Amino acid sequence: MNMKKSITIILVLFLGMLLGGCGSDSAEIKEVQQKTIIVKDSVGREVELPYPLERVAVCNVYNAELITAVGAMDKIVGVDNYIFKDQSGFKNRFTKAQVFGISQNAMNYEKLAELAPQAVIITGEGTWRDAQDMLDRFGIKVIVINSYYTDQFGANCRLIGRIFGREAEAEELVAYFTDKLTYIQTQLKDVPRKSLYFEYRMLGKTAVPGDYFYKMVEYSGADNIFADAKGAQVDQEAIIEKNPQYIVKVADANAYSSYEPPTIEQKEAIKQELVSRSGWAGIDAVRNDRILLLSHYLHGGASKLMGTIYIAKFLYPEYLPELHPEEVFKTWLEKYQQLKYIKGHSYPELY
Repeated sequence: MNMKKSITIILVLFLGMLLGGCGSDSAEIKEVQQKTIIVKDSVGREVELPYPLERVAVCNVYNAELITAVGAMDKIVGVDNYIFKDQSGFKNRFTKAQVFGISQNAMNYEKLAELAPQAVIITGEGTWRDAQDMLDRFGIKVIVINSYYTDQFGANCRLIGRIFGREAEAEELVAYFTDKLTYIQTQLKDVPRKSLYFEYRMLGKTAVPGDYFYKMVEYSGADNIFADAKGAQVDQEAIIEKNPQYIVKVADANAYSSYEPPTIEQKEAIKQELVSRSGWAGIDAVRNDRILLLSHYLHGGASKLMGTIYIAKFLYPEYLPELHPEEVFKTWLEKYQQLKYIKGHSYPELY
């Protein structure tokens, strides 16, 4: 009996130690899971988030690109359809089952709850307030990041780096592109500005103060002929009257952001449509063939700093001998997007 009692006591003690150990481990795991940070997002909200984020859903291609650039693509568990649509641009990483809506203006909240992200990263447009109200009930955080604004590139990279625990990678990314931007500004400091008409997709849609493209054009050193326009849609007659020295056009009305570049036939057709417009033959840029076509995918890289770099080189090649747009684009693709470099996103190509 004594032997049996001894064995029983030993077993009880052992189980107690085992369960006690498990409880300790659970407490440690719980403590790690409950670690949080408070960050300020693009609309000035202070948001408390788990740190680092391990599961996120993302709206907007620009946000997805910067997340990829800091090495956190594997943390994305849900995407909108615009991100999903460019499968090759995200290495076929996402499946239809991970799509939770066309865009942030048409999100399926039940699908989001099913995907169980810790946070949803969306832009400051439209429905972020509605999303916050709807997702609170599921315990899902909403953080607003406007990665499409060029002048917010550094702040957005650092914010994304912070929430994923990728601060060092974010700083390296910011430094790489800031170096290029500083070079452009330094080299062009005392250079007379060349006039530019920028067109996005369709006739008359241009870059004006406050929109997504204005800083991209401004940072290139161009004299934007519609810098004082009240709206982003301008009349054809105004373009002809202002007679720009250079024209830069991004994509066409039917294009979307795609890693696969337009064919040479498509680019030539876009250019032909532009130069054959009524009254355009006398525009200086058309007469001297100073027209640059950029794909939707290329111009938007690094929050449109890729667009800035190409435009600057196109307008001022003699002042920017150490700026090599295709080399920068290659680095953006291979190092920051983990994609194979592919030519053909600009016409003509700029080296």
